Amino acid sequence: MTDVDTGGRDRLAVAVLVQYRMATTEQMHLIVSPNVRIEQTRRRLMKLRGEGLIDRITLPQAGRTRVWHPTPYGAQVASEWPELRGRRPPRGAVDRTAVRLKVGHGLTVTETALAFLQDARRRRDVCRPLDWIPEVHHSLGSSEAVIPDALLYYQRHTADHTNDTDRTHAM
Repeated sequence: MTDVDTGGRDRLAVAVLVQYRMATTEQMHLIVSPNVRIEQTRRRLMKLRGEGLIDRITLPQAGRTRVWHPTPYGAQVASEWPELRGRRPPRGAVDRTAVRLKVGHGLTVTETALAFLQDARRRRDVCRPLDWIPEVHHSLGSSEAVIPDALLYYQRHTADHTNDTDRTHAM
């Protein structure tokens, strides 16, 4: 039974949307399953929508681009998974109105994550989809905090593997 799909890509798709807040169909395809046809990603997203885990809005000014986001139910289910444990749930990006109002900045942040993922894949570096964590709260004390757009975990690949280093960057 080693070839049985246990929902790993479905789970990753939901986890990415919970963590990233929103993504277009093309962004989801390139983040989750770049080596399959985009039609498979579309079917996956529609299935997850039918299960109530994710939803979408359509941007009329952008050629009817679909923007996917988690539902409150999807965010609740995913928050119980080990890979998202301890992460803050998305603030205000679980309903259509909030997504519509935040779409410009949200999709730009997702596009930035995608650029790092694609470059890491090309270089054979280690940077997985969930290594991009938006809006990480860094307390400065005295009720002050810094909240960068995202935190990135990235490990460079070297030919001899003696200089591999973990790098964390706030964006």
